[in-house]
Amino acid sequence: MRGRHAKRAVLVFSLFLLCSAGSLKCAPVAAPFFVAEAQAGQSGTCMTNQQCAKDEFCAKLYGSCGESGKCEARPQDCTEHGKLLVKPVCGCDDKTYDNFCLAASAGVNVKQEGKCPP
Repeated sequence: MRGRHAKRAVLVFSLFLLCSAGSLKCAPVAAPFFVAEAQAGQSGTCMTNQQCAKDEFCAKLYGSCGESGKCEARPQDCTEHGKLLVKPVCGCDDKTYDNFCLAASAGVNVKQEGKCPP
């Protein structure tokens, strides 16, 4: 019976950055996903952008700057109907970006909403 519990999957609700291609539908959303408990170094994970392809970045959960992430494509267009939505966010690099999408496009994850403290 013990082996049956060794690799148990857990349903977790977490915050992801959802971006629609070609528009600025880039916002944090709660989404369920499965994670395996205590599996550090899992295949497909990254800690830095250098571990991803040239057009990808190491996407991490909102506010999880020091945690592992997953290589995801950098957004190419952060406009909606030709306009840029300005909703400042503070990146994990302690720089302020006009929105989530522009931070992701620069290969930076978001630490918090709003401008970074001076």
